[in-house]
Amino acid sequence: MLSAIFWTIFGLSIWAIPKILGYINHRQKLKTLIKQRQADRKVNFDWARNNFEKLDPARAAEINFQEFQNLRESLKNGNFQPVETLRAFQRKAFEANAKTNCVCLFIQEALEIAQHLETLAKDPDYKKPPLFGVPVSIKESIHVKNMDSTLGYSQNINNPSKSNSLSVDQLIRLGAVPFVHTNIPIALLSFGCSNPVYGSTSNPFDTTRVPGGSSGGEAALVALGGSVLGIGTDVGGSVRTPASFCGIAGFKSSSDRSPQLGKTASIPGRQLLLSVEGPLAKNIDVCVEYLRLKWNDLALFEKDVYLPPVKFREDIYNAKNSLKIGFYLNDGYQKASPAYERAVKETVEVLKDLGHDLIEFEVPRPDHMYSIFCAGATADGGLYLMNSLANDIIPPESNIGFPVARLPHFVQRILRKYWPNRRERQIIQQLPHDTEEMRLMHEKIEDYRHEFVMAMRAKGLDAIVCPSFGCPPPHHGVPNKIMSATSYTALYNLIDFAAGTVPVTVQKPEDEQELRKVKTEDSWDRKIVSESKNCDGLPVAVQIAAPPFREEMVLRLLRDVEERIGLINTVSKTNIVIRRASGSRGVSEFVLKFKVSYSQMKPLLLFALVNMIDLLLTSSSQEFRLLNDWNTTQSESQELKQTYRPRTSTEGRFCQNAS
Repeated sequence: MLSAIFWTIFGLSIWAIPKILGYINHRQKLKTLIKQRQADRKVNFDWARNNFEKLDPARAAEINFQEFQNLRESLKNGNFQPVETLRAFQRKAFEANAKTNCVCLFIQEALEIAQHLETLAKDPDYKKPPLFGVPVSIKESIHVKNMDSTLGYSQNINNPSKSNSLSVDQLIRLGAVPFVHTNIPIALLSFGCSNPVYGSTSNPFDTTRVPGGSSGGEAALVALGGSVLGIGTDVGGSVRTPASFCGIAGFKSSSDRSPQLGKTASIPGRQLLLSVEGPLAKNIDVCVEYLRLKWNDLALFEKDVYLPPVKFREDIYNAKNSLKIGFYLNDGYQKASPAYERAVKETVEVLKDLGHDLIEFEVPRPDHMYSIFCAGATADGGLYLMNSLANDIIPPESNIGFPVARLPHFVQRILRKYWPNRRERQIIQQLPHDTEEMRLMHEKIEDYRHEFVMAMRAKGLDAIVCPSFGCPPPHHGVPNKIMSATSYTALYNLIDFAAGTVPVTVQKPEDEQELRKVKTEDSWDRKIVSESKNCDGLPVAVQIAAPPFREEMVLRLLRDVEERIGLINTVSKTNIVIRRASGSRGVSEFVLKFKVSYSQMKPLLLFALVNMIDLLLTSSSQEFRLLNDWNTTQSESQELKQTYRPRTSTEGRFCQNAS
């Protein structure tokens, strides 16, 4: 008996020891790769610093201050040059990264592209392309030649892309300068933004919270003024969620209007839930201009033969006709936080004032909707995702995925009946375990799309307005604990609609009071309630969606809403504070209060500068500081700083972070 036990243990040891040693060796290799990338990143950032320090900081500030359209015009008429513009935005991105860790790497070929543009511009016969010299940021998962697209996996380090993606090639063809790769969550399947390669990105308004994902680095960078235009991807809200969390505009088209050829997906082979590229910018007008250039570029349709050659339809975008628009405050799966419901109500009133007909709408079978979305997003029941994660180093904050998917299929089949959490049980029941169940999953998605369109047609709806998310940006490490909050964005990936978001309000104290009335069913509900507290001042967005090939209609409505109640327009008043240090006598403050719009900011700053010079001349022993709590750290408190003060206390955090 003892002999049998001995030989059994011995046999298991012979089998297990090589696997354990192989596992340890593999993890050690991954740790070495991560350390190597950290060292490479430091060298890369030093290169960027050496480059942007060649430009006078005042000149950089002048360039960074320009809005997108003004920047384009200045580059076109020669007031700004591509190289100095690149350096200005490298500086701004460097500062944004110091606050949020939003940049993975600076694209060194950007300098060559900018220099080449300047050389071409010396030819008097050269016709400058529409985005001549405009720096554009790129999500890390989008291929840039000679740059890694790791998708947040350490196992993908040192595997550079052999060519640019179609979108990056198009940007260069249009005259733009792709200049940074921005951070993402591992596997792209999270609305957090953390991975073992580049670490965690923080929300620019509250660094204890996430910026959204998976285009979180893009949103944080754009919100902080480090980029005037960012390109992200969206398969469950990955453009719209970070845009919502960071107080900027974001848009995703339907899959047939986004290039798919040669793209990298978080889960390859996912047929009915395709990743879609989309722009992020301070306002929706920038997104519109980018999409207009993108869809009017015939070369794009030649390079991607599967992309329908549909140009930007100006007639739909500029139409003045009244539309019939559905709206809902609650999708029936996850009750949204009170601020997001309020945002929809305010948007509905704006659209009514514009002459549209607003009708309440109910999402068909919401439980079924979200369950089949999860099944479709993982494609094979989570097997590919779980295997990829198991083959990597996953810090606690980067952990994603549905833990049940790691269990053997026969165990999952048992849990389908007995798992205690109702909503989690419904998801488990839909995860496919064999080819027949996978076929059935695709059938259910196709059937649901038909059901949703029929529900819209029954009410004659053209578009839908709803919350952009289920809750405010949660704290780091929380996103995977509240999957249900993504139901508001996931729906429009499941049915492949065009959808976009614009920020229209901020979290207010009364929103937190409304939380007390919220009834909770499970841990997801309870966590959403707790994460919705202490959020005063954080931006809140609304979402608008419409069927495929109605993208211009969505953009039109987003533009109209943004013009009326968009935060980009409502926080146009500022207070500039100039402090004078007076030695042991303490600090006296000179507060210059100006009520201005962004278009009036340049003379305002000049006026402030004149006042500063005058004060310096009258008292050479005094020190003046212009406070800027927007993109500086505590260690920079002795430098010139500028603070944007809110008109109301509830707009505090958004206004302080407006650039």
